Amino acid sequence: MSQTSSRSQNAARYGALAEQVARERYGLEEDHSSWHDARDDEGDPWDMKAVMMTRKAPRFRLWKEQHTRLVRADGGYAFIAYRPVGRGIRVLETRTVRARSLRLRFYGAGSHQKGDQVKVPPDRVLG
Repeated sequence: MSQTSSRSQNAARYGALAEQVARERYGLEEDHSSWHDARDDEGDPWDMKAVMMTRKAPRFRLWKEQHTRLVRADGGYAFIAYRPVGRGIRVLETRTVRARSLRLRFYGAGSHQKGDQVKVPPDRVLG
C-alpha cells in the first residue's frame, strides 16, 4: 500500500469518527447526500467539516455550491477539530454554525470538480 493511499484511508476513517462525534453531540441523524451529511430534528441539513490540527496550516474547506444550498435550506455546518490518537481521534473542539451567518469569499479551485472554494482557518469558526 502506498503512503498516499494509507494517508487517504486514515483521513477517511478520522473524518467518519469526527462525524459520529458531531452527530451524537448535536443530536443529528446521518443523512448523506451530495451536499450534506446529516439532518437535525426539524429536517434542516448539516454538513460536517473536520480538520486535523496536527497539519502545518489546518483549514476547513467549504464549497460555494454546497454553501449556497445550505443557506437556502437554512442548514449549517458542524465544525470538528481533532488530533489523531492511534487509530482513533481526540476531539479538541466542536461548534455548529448556520451557513447564513458565515461571510465567505469564495475563489476558483482550478479545475476541481466541486467548483469554487474557501479555506477557513479553525480559529475563525471555533471558540
